[in-house]
Amino acid sequence: MNAVATAVPRKIENPARTIAWFPLAVFALVWLEVISRLRFEWSINPQYGYGWAVPFLAAYVFWRRWQNAPAPAAPRARVFWILLILIGALVFLPIRLIQEANPDWRLLSWTMAISAVLISAAGVYLAGGAPWLRHFAFPILFFLVAVPWPTSLEQIVVQGLMRVDARINVEVLTAIGIPAVQLGNVIEVSSGFVGIDEACAGIRSLQATFMVSLFLGEFYGFAPLRRLVLVVAGAFLAFFCNLVRTFLLVYLGAEHGFQSIKTWHDPAGYTILTICLLGLWGLCLMLSRKDEQAPGVTPISQPFRIPRLVLITLLILTVIAEAGTQIWYRVHESRTAQVAPWTIAWPTQATNWKEVPVEESAQGLLRYNEGGGGDWSADGHNWSMYFFKWLPGRTAGLFIKNHRPDICLPASGMTQRGGVQNRLLIVNGVPLPIRSYVFENAGRPLHVFYCYWDGTPPEAGMLDQENWTASGRLEAVKRGKREVGTQMLEIVAWGYEDAAKAEQAALEQLRQIIRPG
Repeated sequence: MNAVATAVPRKIENPARTIAWFPLAVFALVWLEVISRLRFEWSINPQYGYGWAVPFLAAYVFWRRWQNAPAPAAPRARVFWILLILIGALVFLPIRLIQEANPDWRLLSWTMAISAVLISAAGVYLAGGAPWLRHFAFPILFFLVAVPWPTSLEQIVVQGLMRVDARINVEVLTAIGIPAVQLGNVIEVSSGFVGIDEACAGIRSLQATFMVSLFLGEFYGFAPLRRLVLVVAGAFLAFFCNLVRTFLLVYLGAEHGFQSIKTWHDPAGYTILTICLLGLWGLCLMLSRKDEQAPGVTPISQPFRIPRLVLITLLILTVIAEAGTQIWYRVHESRTAQVAPWTIAWPTQATNWKEVPVEESAQGLLRYNEGGGGDWSADGHNWSMYFFKWLPGRTAGLFIKNHRPDICLPASGMTQRGGVQNRLLIVNGVPLPIRSYVFENAGRPLHVFYCYWDGTPPEAGMLDQENWTASGRLEAVKRGKREVGTQMLEIVAWGYEDAAKAEQAALEQLRQIIRPG
């Protein structure tokens, strides 16, 4: 019997608009690993708080570009791009292991993010060839704006701009009859000192403005030249708005007292930020004539796919990187003896004792569980001390390592003399790794003794438990050492000309302050 076959048309899906769930899940897992590492910086450093929005904006841009994706093309040199994915995944293994002990090491953050970018770019190329790689390059690269700048570069840019801001404001204040003197990032007026780091925190919003400018350029579909104009204009606009904010706060402090700075600090910041964003938006409207788009290409019927074996291998390596890291540190933590915790006794009975309150903004930033500050006098010299304690967690160490005396004190106009001296002092039976600094403040020597303590004892032959050089960081990985609770003690001696006498005096003070148990 001859059967008449009825041809039922089969719906051919548009490959440029179909996303396979498995490849999407694998690449999403890779990016989640990167995001999970960067979230600490996004949480504790206000200038990178915008990073929380970047993954969502990048996903939105990717989705928008997916709507008009060109036809996929056959990829060339498939072996090269497959190897790129595998090499990028293999890089995750050592980087993830090292980063667990060094969450503040920004070089690792960049290495991890760039590896994810290369893995994603290679996957896109294998899926749709060169047309797709060009089309999706922006949303893949856009994520890099959320990666914190290398510390040295950030210090050069931010500290340099703060000094320029202070210099300009001093000139303007002097011109309108308000005497002002610049001391590093501090402006001295008749009623006291105004730190540019506080009054001028908007300098650090340059990174956020850079991100917003790039996103708006993509949102409005600008050509590369217009995007460059938008980014440069955004940087100038952010700096100008910050100049206005700083001038307003310093002027109010000089004319109406420093309580007015606290009153107007946040309203001025929000107002200037709003003006900056509105200015960027207005510039976008002026540049909003879109360039003509290239005519679309009819998608081919069969999309090119990423080999499933490559995806499975990528998934396995990503899981091994995370699971292996956790096993490594848990095994070492189970074998490592912990030093008994210690506490302090504030020298409230000392001469001229005075408690130094911690600003609310600093409390919100530090998020410590216990701590404070105080000033007193001993042996004809002035002393200051700050102590903070955090329960187990890593954000404390990340913040402290990025805000050490050698980073923060020069920003207040002090000059560091020489390098850092590392000491392991035994005080009342407690081993304290001490980093000692010498600064000059208005012609007076300032000796700073700084202890970062995380509960793990230094091994034999190690004088410094807090070695933040590359070799010290790798040594922490070898020992399986990550933060399980942190205490920070900083004691400052004023006026000692001889470093040895200052250290001996500091040791005497510590013996009265440190309490074991």
